[in-house]
Amino acid sequence: MAIMGSTFLSLADTNSSKVSQSFQIVGHFIASLLPLIYLFSVSSIFFDIVHYQLHQCTRSSHPFLRRLERIHHFHHLYYNRKMKFDQRYLRQNQFQALPLELGFQIIGSCLGYMLAVLVVPNAEAWITEVHLWALMGMQILRSTFVICTSGRDSNHLTYHRAPKDPNWIFVGPEFHCLHHVYPKRYMSSFIKCFDWVWGTASSLRTKRFVLTGGSGAFGQAMIAELRREGVQSIHTLKFGSDWNNNDFEGAISAFSRSDVLILAHGSKGQSAVESNCDSSVELVRLFKQHSQAKELHSTLPEVWYVGSEIELHPSWGNTELQRYSASKRKFLPHARSFFDDPEILYRHIVPSSFSSSMGWAIVSATWTAKVTMWWIHRGARYIPATYTGIAYLNYLKLMWWVPYAQQMPR
Repeated sequence: MAIMGSTFLSLADTNSSKVSQSFQIVGHFIASLLPLIYLFSVSSIFFDIVHYQLHQCTRSSHPFLRRLERIHHFHHLYYNRKMKFDQRYLRQNQFQALPLELGFQIIGSCLGYMLAVLVVPNAEAWITEVHLWALMGMQILRSTFVICTSGRDSNHLTYHRAPKDPNWIFVGPEFHCLHHVYPKRYMSSFIKCFDWVWGTASSLRTKRFVLTGGSGAFGQAMIAELRREGVQSIHTLKFGSDWNNNDFEGAISAFSRSDVLILAHGSKGQSAVESNCDSSVELVRLFKQHSQAKELHSTLPEVWYVGSEIELHPSWGNTELQRYSASKRKFLPHARSFFDDPEILYRHIVPSSFSSSMGWAIVSATWTAKVTMWWIHRGARYIPATYTGIAYLNYLKLMWWVPYAQQMPR
């Protein structure tokens, strides 16, 4: 028994030693990766800043800057606004534009290393010249591969229409192709940090808008913001003449000439469910069916729905609020389905209470509209225009608790 016990302890010690060694190996591997991740991130952000500035140099007074912009422009001529490759500019892209990008990336890596050494105490303990040379080697190898494959890397794929971007942090082909459709927007190359800070993750100037609830406080505020954006056109659908809760024929012709539908109408009265849910679902269906945006443009048609924090917080025993809450919550399964609908880009706006004909609040509809546009500029599809914070919690409910409309019992 004593021999068996000592054998068991010996085996246990051996296994414990192997586990400890495994953890040490994993720890060393992670420690060696962190400097590379840091350098790559700094290099990417530096490249995004330079990239943005290049697009502002078209009419620069400096010939050198105009020359750099011209070289980069070959890249956009090769993979053009239609998200197709134009072979006439293959050589210029291969031997001018791509080497220029590589040069900026290497400069960014060097700046990242210098920043770490100058700012962080004992930086040599975690980042060395070996890490810098390793990253530059990988950048050179990657660029060489892209040049040899005619510039057709994972971020440059041909599309008939830009698909919905499934990523909210990292840049993929769905996001980058939008930069080629709108060259002064969607600037990020690795993580979307630049577009979040600069507000360049959307482009509205060429879009045609149609909205309901245009006579309401929020509708009027949104119209003012859209005009400030310089959108192509804004058409307001009037309730009672263009459409009502049972007849939508008057809206169809407007849908055929629009790219974005904003549903800003609402009611707390007896028709709350018909107004806030049923009519909105039908309007979205007709917009998807009749909008010509998908034929005329390279991007998806959009739907913006104005929800409310009543989707989450209680109605406090108020009969009117109970009706309003029930109508807004009934729409949520449809909203959840629209988020994943491949045919539209859906944005769900959740404002806190604002001053309107429905009642007084501590903020105005103008403030709410400005916050809404701030989020949209940063690519948000769920928009918490809130001063209470409830809308942030409502996001968790909508995305992980609310079922899809197709899963609801009929």
